Amino acid sequence: MTPTSPKGSRRDGSRRPSTPAPEPLRRVGEDFESEYPGASALATECYANLCRVADLLIGLHNRQSREEYKLSPTARQVLAVVEGAGQPLEPSLIAQRLLITTGTMTSVLDTLERRELIQRMPHPDDRRKLLVDITPHAQAILDDLLPSLHAREHQVISNALSIREQRELLQLVAKVQHAALEAQSAPIHSASSRQKRGRADRISP
Repeated sequence: MTPTSPKGSRRDGSRRPSTPAPEPLRRVGEDFESEYPGASALATECYANLCRVADLLIGLHNRQSREEYKLSPTARQVLAVVEGAGQPLEPSLIAQRLLITTGTMTSVLDTLERRELIQRMPHPDDRRKLLVDITPHAQAILDDLLPSLHAREHQVISNALSIREQRELLQLVAKVQHAALEAQSAPIHSASSRQKRGRADRISP
């Protein structure tokens, strides 16, 4: 049996060069907590980096949708919502699920209809209402696009995190999500005044 090398070592006994841990993209200054009494530099860096990674991940999907199918993020989401429902939906319900205004919804639907990706049809129970369904052309786009997006999700996350780390991340993100939901109904926190330095104080000699 060939002896195994110690972890972190090459077969010749020399140490493997260690890969430095990546640094977060967002950092605050050393005097952050002095300038903002009651704040936490670590908490703000966590908050800022969660927002930044969300922007980066969503940006990957948005770029592919635009480049390959000329779909805006909202247009892609409209098609995915209707397709996922498995039945035609009212425009107001789609807007509610996407958290957009009915005016924006109407504009997006107009564009999708011109491209023959959705069709409007009368509501069977209320003549004042319409229903929206996707067309076979849109279905073909989604059948090609969605698997590609999910494959990218797998690639990006698996390149960064092990299975164990992914499960831990999901648990941590869930905690932040619930804290954010609670904050929506909590009163706005009144913090101490900002201790802002003058411009001259910020310039290093």
